[in-house]
Amino acid sequence: MKKLLFTWMLCACAIGAAASSFSGNYTVVGTSTVSGTTTLAIEQSGDTYTLTIDSWALDGAIQEALTIEGLYAATSGNYTVYTAANAAATIGSTATTATVTARVLGDYAVADIALIGENATIAFTNVGDHFQLPNADMEAWTASSGEPDHWHGFKSATGTYKSTSSSNIKLEKSTDVHSGSTGEYSAVMTAAKILFVIANGTMTNGQLVAGSMTAASTDNHAEMSKTSTNTDNNGDLFYMDLYAKPDTFSVWLKYTQGTTNSSYKASVSAVAFDGSYYQEPYDSDYDCVAGRAKNAAIAACDWSRFAIPFDYASYADNNAEAAAIFVTFATNATPGTGSKGDQLYVDDIELIYNASLTDLKYQGTTLTGFDAAVTEYAIDLSENVAPSLDDVTATIEGASAVLTKSLESFDGGWRVYVTVVSGDLLKATTYVITFNAPTDEGDINMDGLVNSDDVTTLIDYLLGNNPMPCNLAACDVDDNGTINSDDVTALINILLNEK
Repeated sequence: MKKLLFTWMLCACAIGAAASSFSGNYTVVGTSTVSGTTTLAIEQSGDTYTLTIDSWALDGAIQEALTIEGLYAATSGNYTVYTAANAAATIGSTATTATVTARVLGDYAVADIALIGENATIAFTNVGDHFQLPNADMEAWTASSGEPDHWHGFKSATGTYKSTSSSNIKLEKSTDVHSGSTGEYSAVMTAAKILFVIANGTMTNGQLVAGSMTAASTDNHAEMSKTSTNTDNNGDLFYMDLYAKPDTFSVWLKYTQGTTNSSYKASVSAVAFDGSYYQEPYDSDYDCVAGRAKNAAIAACDWSRFAIPFDYASYADNNAEAAAIFVTFATNATPGTGSKGDQLYVDDIELIYNASLTDLKYQGTTLTGFDAAVTEYAIDLSENVAPSLDDVTATIEGASAVLTKSLESFDGGWRVYVTVVSGDLLKATTYVITFNAPTDEGDINMDGLVNSDDVTTLIDYLLGNNPMPCNLAACDVDDNGTINSDDVTALINILLNEK
């Protein structure tokens, strides 16, 4: 858990005045559900932003372009969040209203839109599997090697004893999948006995090295480095980028043993590191590690889902960037142990990115009645002064989650939008804090003074001249629920101290 404080930035130099356009997929949920492809654009317009979706359908009918105006932008690092509540929108020339939370990271964008007048929602994304491991469902297999795409056993290994290992230690396609799986295949690795030594079944997204006939030697390992130019049978590098810190490594596993022994345990390891070089089993302490998710105590089991949290705190002193992810599976946690015929099945790997808010404060005090599931709050100000975003702080959970804040004024006060976004953009929650300006008698123009300027502002309001700013709550000077000439008289009496 960490406490983060970010200030908003709303200027052309910070966010950029040029339009940003993203092609991706959308799903509209109304009376029916419709999905398709479209282009989403966000363009600066004065101090706010306009979002446009050019082609979409609602309840099966193709619609004209959707345009939503008045979005506020806030940034945190490389993330930009655009928000609007009950904003003016049009579908072609038809007016409506919409609430928006859109977030952008480089070329990737996600938007959640509630079309209030149409009682429908639009979800847009072009993220795809960008923040996930490729072929995580083990459905794609390389015909030439018999290995799952982007995953590797000894058939794609290097090292002196590659041929011995690849002919004995198997990594194969299996039709044995867990209940609820939407795919047809899993991957299964099988331990072998070479001479008198047990050789563990192993799978990695890096490259295996068979460098010794001694099972426990670290010359036998899996490795990954961004400097390596080695490629597998598909021409893919033995390297995998990581774009945000995941909180949990989730995977479905099945573990069976050739010889039943409760001391034998399978293992899973996922390491976030800077991409320079890393190997397991490791031959030294690596200061390139940013975090690790590891379970080396997986007992024999039928299909079970394992959710393994990443530990970043233990590696904080490394100050390492999480630029790559290195994953290994083994039929036994200890090299050279286990039994011939031990099998570890793997399916449906998922990297989970958290984004939740556990506390929300104003001027150091938790908001009254705060609940993470409640997104709207109100505060009555004692002074007619806009709240400072520095006074709004939050505690968030999520290794790569970010927090943004923006400020909006309205007649009678201000709104602060606090949005927490997951590192993969897919999760976002916006909290709205409404700050109500004090309704001091007679302070019509909200300048903190009661004088003849307030009389002028009130008269302009009654004449329909739409003065700005104008505190409507303060206009009802005689507090009878109606704003009329009697309020002008009451205001003049205030100035004359004849209440």
